[in-house]
Amino acid sequence: AELHDGWKYYLDEAEQARSVEAQLAKLREEYKTIKPEEIKVIDPCMGSGHILVYAFDVLMQIYTSAGWDQREAAQSILKNNLFGLDIDDRAAQLAYFAVMMKARQYDRRLLTRGIQPNIFSIRESNGIQVMTIEYFHKNEPKLKADIESIVTEMRDAKEYGSILNITPVDFAGLYARFDEIREDINMMQMSALDELLPLVKCAEVLAQKYDVVVTNPPYMGIKSGMTIKISEKVKKDYPKSKSDLYAVFIEKNIRSAKANGFISMITQHSWMFQSSYSKLRDIVLMNCPVSLIHLGARAFDEIGGEVVQTCSFII
Repeated sequence: AELHDGWKYYLDEAEQARSVEAQLAKLREEYKTIKPEEIKVIDPCMGSGHILVYAFDVLMQIYTSAGWDQREAAQSILKNNLFGLDIDDRAAQLAYFAVMMKARQYDRRLLTRGIQPNIFSIRESNGIQVMTIEYFHKNEPKLKADIESIVTEMRDAKEYGSILNITPVDFAGLYARFDEIREDINMMQMSALDELLPLVKCAEVLAQKYDVVVTNPPYMGIKSGMTIKISEKVKKDYPKSKSDLYAVFIEKNIRSAKANGFISMITQHSWMFQSSYSKLRDIVLMNCPVSLIHLGARAFDEIGGEVVQTCSFII
């Protein structure tokens, strides 16, 4: 409650019917025990990371209100709370730099601590040699099944980006094998650590669920812009939102959120009206819209004219 005054856009909960209040009371009971380090936030199309940097400050306020020291909180946010993905290597480097500099505001020695944030340029499995995979799993059935699942599903990941649906596997078991490999003397050691480990980390970020998914997604129409590969992928995996990549991300982000989690996006407004998005509108309505602001044209000073008509929403 003491944080409200500092949050410009915070809205108090509206009065609800008695039956709804009873359900909300159960949810609040569940969340009473939540710890700051348990809140997972992702921007799956992070660009240069401005959303993550803003989220860092909000999380810092939550941590300090729970009694954390700022230096320890900054380290925990990097390790536990913030996640970001992008297909563009340079954008990911900028996001990495921006988040690390934000963390350094709270911990001057942060760069000497060896902490790596969960911010990645998406890796793909194309080009990883069979002998590297075989060395990794050493014919253990569980390891073999899990790593081969990731390698298969992460093929052409640079093309598909965060719309990939990755099957959850035993990631703890995979990381335990990487720990073994670090102590191993083998000509395949470096290829496993340099190629497979980043792939597994990206796969884990794509596979897990989040309390908050927030992004400004890319725009790419199925009839103008999508490659054949992407077009076929969205038709298969996202038939209800296939008309544009931004709409695909609405559906994908809903899938990526935990039960009772939130997604927040700014998108073009066409999904609100056009018949091709009618099934997507059903999905949105089934998942409890919290707010919807129809911004229309000229929402951004940088974009003149009537070119981009936008809306912003929370589900």
